[in-house]
Amino acid sequence: MTIKRRLFFSNIRMVLITIGGLMFALFGNAVVMRGIMIHHGFNGFMDIEAYRRLAGIAMLASLAVFVVFFIIVNRIFSKRMTEKITRPLEILTAGVSRIRQNDFSFRIEYEQESDDEFYQVCEAFNLMAGQLEASTAQRLKDEANRRELLAGISHDLRTPLTTIGGYLDGIESGVASTPEMRKKYFDTIKKTTANMKHIIEQLFLFSKLDMDEFPFAPSRFDLTRAVFDITEELTQEYDRRGLEIIFGECPEHIFVRADLSHFRSVVVNILENSTKYKKKERGKLEISAIADSRGGNFAEITFADNGTGVPSAALPNLFNAFYRSDPSRHAKGSGLGLAISAKIIERSGGSIHAQNVSSGGLAIVIRLPINREGA
Repeated sequence: MTIKRRLFFSNIRMVLITIGGLMFALFGNAVVMRGIMIHHGFNGFMDIEAYRRLAGIAMLASLAVFVVFFIIVNRIFSKRMTEKITRPLEILTAGVSRIRQNDFSFRIEYEQESDDEFYQVCEAFNLMAGQLEASTAQRLKDEANRRELLAGISHDLRTPLTTIGGYLDGIESGVASTPEMRKKYFDTIKKTTANMKHIIEQLFLFSKLDMDEFPFAPSRFDLTRAVFDITEELTQEYDRRGLEIIFGECPEHIFVRADLSHFRSVVVNILENSTKYKKKERGKLEISAIADSRGGNFAEITFADNGTGVPSAALPNLFNAFYRSDPSRHAKGSGLGLAISAKIIERSGGSIHAQNVSSGGLAIVIRLPINREGA
């Protein structure tokens, strides 16, 4: 019952009690007067002054009884009403105190009718506490990611800088005494500098995507045809680097809407990973696509290689910036490629995840919303 209704019915009860009390007082007064008259032997006519004096005394006694009765009853009802208001307020005060102490897991347990205002306030409090708990957890996660990001940047930039410094010292001290050695040293410095530039560019792209400040120009395209065109122009390069790209079942005319240039970056990042982490001199990457059978609203494209794979526990972390599932991967990449890919796919309204292949290797699965009308 709402507080307004409680107050309304409480007022009605008090009015009825007042009327009943007055009637009781009048009735009591009549009884008292009758008793007095019988006690003093007044029959029929009696002295008016004496009657008035006795009537006044009886009325005062009745009013005194009524006042005492009214105060007691009012006290009882006021206490009950006050308890029904103060108890939820005390519960809310305790909840606020727990939130002030950063105990965002605290929830108010208030069992009452659903139209009770306090029930609604307690539900709103629990909703607020849940949102604070979620935002705090996200903030802590973001802080951990930032720490990991800074550690990754420090590692990935310190290593090439150390390499460049070492080779420059070698040139300066005359260790590279022949033209051939100096050329080798300069080539290494150029290559290391290019790798540093790539890391910085990747970091800049990731930061822009993370802040949602990177421009997107989405368009409608055939997913299978787009992947085929992207890989066709890169086939010779990756074949030279030991990666064979093959196509499994890939039906055409599965249209999606995304930024094609950014989607190309996603495909290239996946090809790069498969090339870096192949376990043999020559590796394979099989590409397959389907129109999602779960409602038909998403297209799913899978890039499955026969490389080293990763531990199952590491799969959810592969798309975190600078994450490598084992220390040996530190020398093979910046750890930003898949993180950037995840940002691009999520920005396109899709999802991306990794799974181990039963025959060995790793599969990257991308899901994008199907665009049927060409909107």
